[in-house]
Amino acid sequence: MHLHELLAERRDEVMRRWRANASGTLAPDSMPSVELLDHLPQFLEEIIATLQRDECDLPAESGPISTAADHGEQRLRLGFSLDSVVREYGVMRDAIIATARDGGITMTFHQLQIVHDCVITGIADAVSQYSRQRDAELARHANEHFAFIAHELRNPLASAMTAFALMKEKGQIPSEGRAPAALERGLRRTSDLIDQTLMAARVASGIELRREITTLSALVADVELGSTSEADAKGIELRSSVPTDASVEVDVRLVRSAMGNLVRNAVKYSHAGATVEIRASVTGQHAIVEIEDGCGGLAPGMVERAFTPFVRFDASEGGFGLGLAIAKQAADAHGGSIRIQNLPGRGCIFALELPLQAPA
Repeated sequence: MHLHELLAERRDEVMRRWRANASGTLAPDSMPSVELLDHLPQFLEEIIATLQRDECDLPAESGPISTAADHGEQRLRLGFSLDSVVREYGVMRDAIIATARDGGITMTFHQLQIVHDCVITGIADAVSQYSRQRDAELARHANEHFAFIAHELRNPLASAMTAFALMKEKGQIPSEGRAPAALERGLRRTSDLIDQTLMAARVASGIELRREITTLSALVADVELGSTSEADAKGIELRSSVPTDASVEVDVRLVRSAMGNLVRNAVKYSHAGATVEIRASVTGQHAIVEIEDGCGGLAPGMVERAFTPFVRFDASEGGFGLGLAIAKQAADAHGGSIRIQNLPGRGCIFALELPLQAPA
């Protein structure tokens, strides 16, 4: 009898051995068998199939153990430690060897190698998925934590800003002077940070997009209007060009925030008297919005770090370095992209590319 035939005949025995060794050590005694076994019966079937292909000279199949990744995700959900996930595959190997021995088969080195390879591949896939899901879960909790703190700060900050405005209006605070200006600037910057933190947490948490149909011209007009005062204060000219009035299906608030951050960033770092251009176009099934500034170009290494949170092009400028990170998160959430073209001695072009329609 071939090894694969014996294991197929005694698959229940293999799983009983595995459960006896795993229960109470790798998993709690109280855990239901259906959850404890999970994808392991299918994993055993895949090992049997691999042995059968080898012993019967059947064509080999390539690829990872298909159930192991799902197994790793399920183990994280049940609260297994990572070392338990690794060790239970070793328990499966031992159960296979013991069942073969009791069935009168002494496994050859080649057969042991096949089982070993399957187990190692299963461990790699399970650990990879376990780690990926764990990291995503940690990131989600961190985003929720930051969002909670930012949200709780919003109300007292709004009260402080309202009180400051009323006191200034009634003459209780001087309208001129460094101290009132510093206080007002600090309140405004804190408000901006809270809004950006909430936006970043929302995008990073993978919340479903609230898509609606709008036009490129409407998006560009809104963003241009919102940046006019800042541009005027620096003597920067804003120009826009939207030769098409194509419709796009996007989360308007997210895309408007992304474009607004790109334009404000362009205005902030452009030299006084420069021009910031906003150009929108359609190529195939994608809308492309380009923002070209007059910053003089980026320093070496900045293109690669531009979208990292809290990285600023110029430490002497205000802000928190979140704008470009938020723009990238918004692009990623829509299945789009964002890229930079550095123009040394002149400026930069930030290109935001988005699908015209949501995926079917």
